[in-house]
Amino acid sequence: MSDQWISYQSFVQNQQLLEAINTLSIHTKLKLAGDADIERSSEVEKATQQLTHFITTFDKLVQQNNEDAALNGADERLRQLLQDFFSARDNHRKFRSVLFTDSPARLLTLMKSDQTEDKIALVECLKELRLLIEQHVHADTDAILGEF
Repeated sequence: MSDQWISYQSFVQNQQLLEAINTLSIHTKLKLAGDADIERSSEVEKATQQLTHFITTFDKLVQQNNEDAALNGADERLRQLLQDFFSARDNHRKFRSVLFTDSPARLLTLMKSDQTEDKIALVECLKELRLLIEQHVHADTDAILGEF
């Protein structure tokens, strides 16, 4: 498979992931503001499932990498995202949420919680995850389009 095709697949997957992040982020902010956001419950459920799947897979890779094991099931672009994650973890000024200071699995706990402080932490995690994914999408776009 060509590098350009892998970048294209990564781009599409990351766009879907960004949509899920945005949906859950908006939903959480509305709940914090006292709005039940019932109209979008099916969208929120889908976004939650998608993020849960991604975070579960990503957390396993983080744990594997912490144990210096081979990254089974990770393509080149996912490995790069993992490297970007570890680099972001070292950048404490820009990435401060528990997603980076604890583990990606912590995000799953925050997503299930109804506590206000957890919802606030979830919004911060989603914001930083969005930033990480957007940086990754930029690299995919460069690989797909090249230099114009």
